[in-house]
Amino acid sequence: MGRARQLWEEFSAAIERKDAEALVNLYTADATWLEPHNPPHETDLLIQAYLKDWLEVRDNVDVNTKRILESDEGLSLAVEWGVSYTAGGRRWTDLPRSSWIEIDETADAIRYHRDYY
Repeated sequence: MGRARQLWEEFSAAIERKDAEALVNLYTADATWLEPHNPPHETDLLIQAYLKDWLEVRDNVDVNTKRILESDEGLSLAVEWGVSYTAGGRRWTDLPRSSWIEIDETADAIRYHRDYY
């Protein structure tokens, strides 16, 4: 298992725990996270702040990893996944997501994260 896959597993576990403090350590200081319908989240602290706000209004978060394609050197991956959570008095189940992650080998952290849904 490469480093990209390890960081994905740490990311999904932190999301399920609603642990925003752990998330900041997964990204480089100059990381970029792109997703539909939002401006770019640039820097580890802005990524953490966004995810913290996202997690605050959700309970019982569950990440279901469905498929992972990892590069030979283990520094990038594409992952198909679903997320379930309770928000607004309703349960949202297995919402489809897909992510592309690239690792900065020197920093041993995510430098690029792009979500599609």
